Amino acid sequence: MAKKDKKNLGNTDLRNFLKDLSLAFAVKTEKKYSDLVLAEYPFDHELLTLSPIYRESRKLYLSIDGTFAPRVCSTMRSLSAQDLFKDQIDYSPLLSELLWFKDHSNEVVDPAAMMKSLSSYNEISLFHEQNHRIVWRLLPPAPQGQRDFCRYLNFAESIVVTLDLILGDELGPKVSPVFERMKAIYRPGGEDKWFHQSKKEYRQYLHALLYSTYLVLELAHHDDILKAVDYVLPNQKKINKDAVQRALELSELFTLNTNQQWQQRFWKQAQSRLALLHKAHPEDAWYLPEDPLDFEEEFVIANRVFDYFL
Repeated sequence: MAKKDKKNLGNTDLRNFLKDLSLAFAVKTEKKYSDLVLAEYPFDHELLTLSPIYRESRKLYLSIDGTFAPRVCSTMRSLSAQDLFKDQIDYSPLLSELLWFKDHSNEVVDPAAMMKSLSSYNEISLFHEQNHRIVWRLLPPAPQGQRDFCRYLNFAESIVVTLDLILGDELGPKVSPVFERMKAIYRPGGEDKWFHQSKKEYRQYLHALLYSTYLVLELAHHDDILKAVDYVLPNQKKINKDAVQRALELSELFTLNTNQQWQQRFWKQAQSRLALLHKAHPEDAWYLPEDPLDFEEEFVIANRVFDYFL
């Protein structure tokens, strides 16, 4: 690629970034949610205003005495150092910097470089991180054995990912891509209709999303996933087709690398931390089926979580 082409590409990226900043900050905020707003966390007030599930997640996290630490946190540090079982979440306090850059990027010597710098420290979705901590409390105790435990972790991740998709649906197809590109959320709204159908149909859709996401994380062959979902959740083929298509949009970098590497590195530590968290739990350890086609009780557990948010 010629130098001129690279320069034009950089300018296009910068223009798009500034456009997204303007659109995100143009959302009208409501003062009644001010008590929930985190100081200097970008787009927090906007998302609290727009989304009931975003507000509910914040309230649930605060109800378990969850706290936040406003200190610069890169994506890499987040992946390697954020403790998913510690009720404190780090976030980069970049609100003022992003607001200033939106209006004064022309004063910066290299605005494209500053855009990249800001972006690398603004890729943590607090909604996603909060939900990890909440979901641990709503699941039965974890099983022993690495493979059993990793299935448990993949189920928990599937719930958290499904909650990301619900948030995208609530925000809608016009606004959610902006916040997704700004990394305030991880998944935009879907192009299908199910969020706007009855509560029963949307819950069926969420079950299909959850199950197909679990199969993706379990590294099932993509060509087999729709067949499995149709088998486990019969008589809703249109719902299943839309759900599987959306679940397959999950990043392969995450499913094939990040998730697998995290489990290999931290599964023993995670098991110990969950054992402490569930020490007084009245239920027995919960083993997911070795055969993923035996899914049944798992949807009851999933509903337990969804009922807190929806």
